[in-house]
Amino acid sequence: MQYATCLAPLLLPHRRAITQRRSPNHFSIPPGSICHLLGSVLALSLFAGPVTAGLPDLTLSYFVPQAGSLATPCEGVTGNCTAVAAADFSYSLTIGGGAIGTFRACPNNDGNQVLRNNARIKVVLRASDGTPIAGVNSADICVLINGGTAAQGFSGAGADSIIANSTWNVDPRCPDVRCIPADSPTDANGVTFITLRGSVPGSPGVSIRDPNRKWGHFDSDMPVFVLGYKLLGRLTSTSPNGSYTLGIKNFDMVGGLEASLDEGEVVSGTDLTAIFRDMATYSFSRDFDNNGIMSAIDLNFILAHMNHDCDTPLNP
Repeated sequence: MQYATCLAPLLLPHRRAITQRRSPNHFSIPPGSICHLLGSVLALSLFAGPVTAGLPDLTLSYFVPQAGSLATPCEGVTGNCTAVAAADFSYSLTIGGGAIGTFRACPNNDGNQVLRNNARIKVVLRASDGTPIAGVNSADICVLINGGTAAQGFSGAGADSIIANSTWNVDPRCPDVRCIPADSPTDANGVTFITLRGSVPGSPGVSIRDPNRKWGHFDSDMPVFVLGYKLLGRLTSTSPNGSYTLGIKNFDMVGGLEASLDEGEVVSGTDLTAIFRDMATYSFSRDFDNNGIMSAIDLNFILAHMNHDCDTPLNP
């Protein structure tokens, strides 16, 4: 396994169809290209300092969904997560549905039901001999987002149906999100976290609202890249690699995917209609508490965030 040195500016790779399976390992780098493949955010991180760590072995390195206590986290899709406090919220309820039961978002990134209980992914990096890889820069560890769809002119190796751009979402203007970075460099155990709502500086795995971390829609594969390599996910720490792909449910479910102004990153009546329409069936992306059924609970999440967008109710 080799990693190409970044030498010259790169044109991003042509957008693949949403239904096309992405490479499970890493994307190829044409000769003379730069690591802009991961977007400008990761490319700029190359200037933050040299990376002295080794390269991750993709069979031994992984990420896993977690919530709750750092010492005794809950993982996976089942079981209860004991409530723990974020920096700006205190949660009194025990949460069911495992860690994934907390993986729900709003385009305003607001409220105590959004990415609650320190919802995060734990990233573990190992070299081919099994030793931890410490000191990988936080900006080189990234949940990668293209920013929009192919119809809107966006392309890349990131999530292709997440809407997070100011090109088409002008009023209100939404932040351009391309990378959700790690909270900190990997520690001596090769571990770091990506706290999805935003993290407290100096306290990896503890959440606080990041006003620039806003997006709409759902993607069934929000890829996690480290130094240009796509990591495989585990449903739990003891599950096999490849047993989990990151997907964060969003109260903005309908509209905003086409090249039309100001139709994305908002919870509207069309989202409410979609919940009513699908109540009799089942949609994973609309089962916000991850209890395996569509119910009034999921409807109430939409009602609580109705008309929320990038500047409502909180600006920024």
